[in-house]
Amino acid sequence: MSFRTRLQAFVESRQKIQIWYGMGCHNTVTGRVLGVDHDHIDVESYSHENDGQIHVRRILVPLHLVLHIDITSAEIGDEDEITSIGDKQENKSALLPVIDLPDTPKGYGIRILSQLSSSSANRYSRMTLGPGGMYFACDGSIWFIDQGGQLIEYARIRGNNTIASLRFDSRGVLYVATIQGTIYHIDPSKSGRVLAQLDGRLTGGGTFLADLALGPQEEMYVSNFPGNAGGIFKVQVDGEYDVLLSGSQQGTQGLLVDQENFLWALEHATGTAVKHSLAGRELARVTVAPPEAFNFADGFDGNLAMDSLGRLYVTAGRAGNVMRVNREGRSETFLSGLVNPTGITFGLDGSLCVLEAGRSRVLRVSALDKSERTASATALS
Repeated sequence: MSFRTRLQAFVESRQKIQIWYGMGCHNTVTGRVLGVDHDHIDVESYSHENDGQIHVRRILVPLHLVLHIDITSAEIGDEDEITSIGDKQENKSALLPVIDLPDTPKGYGIRILSQLSSSSANRYSRMTLGPGGMYFACDGSIWFIDQGGQLIEYARIRGNNTIASLRFDSRGVLYVATIQGTIYHIDPSKSGRVLAQLDGRLTGGGTFLADLALGPQEEMYVSNFPGNAGGIFKVQVDGEYDVLLSGSQQGTQGLLVDQENFLWALEHATGTAVKHSLAGRELARVTVAPPEAFNFADGFDGNLAMDSLGRLYVTAGRAGNVMRVNREGRSETFLSGLVNPTGITFGLDGSLCVLEAGRSRVLRVSALDKSERTASATALS
């Protein structure tokens, strides 16, 4: 059932709901939905005022700003019901899950960590954990989200550059890859310099960098995605680089160096996560999803993250899913109903954070089981 269809059901049932909406700051309105058009929800809102009376007013809530909807009677008690409009007694049930959020497996909770600018929808690229929170890119800008969801611009790359990926090393140095082939080194004082300029022709095809991952010696592995070709570069800390893999890499997108120092790469053309040694030797292949589940139009799909139990999480942007692959190689849908997820990483508290570019927001998914949540957090400490 679509979001709009569910809202229409509230019109017919006259169920009391509470809506959180806004951008940057969040507003709430409690009332009944009178109608839904292309752009707005027409809400009959009521609230207690200082005069002790219940005030009724009409509010138009922009659909694209809706963050969260609950069925609730928290604002108005039974004794305060407005009886003139002929309502039936409501079911005083517990709060229901957010109806515009993706479905999650049993044992997990999900919420919006930060709402981003809708004017930049589908222009957000990969996300990484860094000092104090999560970092992601939009065009040539780098943004920081703290644990409370506060959004701050961290740095900006000069010129007409589009950032493909970013990673922090153990010293707090940020490495940034642009789709045009440039690798930047940005120190903690935000002083930046060009570290390397990669030539995508060396891996086959043109230059369209997709992702980067850091190895145990803080060397970088950078994927090149000029269609279903390309490969992986290895870049040293001094900027010297060579080709690790080339030719038949089937459209390499996301990269990950795991806790055991194996290099994982997502192949777009096969929908497969490939496990390599750091020398480039292929060790294993795991089918994640059909190739058509991944976006071919850009290299920001096939993002990879891994929890402390060795389970691999992969974004499938075209399908709107996050897939999970266990250590035995079995793939399952972990999240569904997303719109173009382009970033995924684990936070300091062990929760999984997903950058949903199509809805311009960052989601936080947490395990409700304490032992599993603690295990995930241990992997990041």
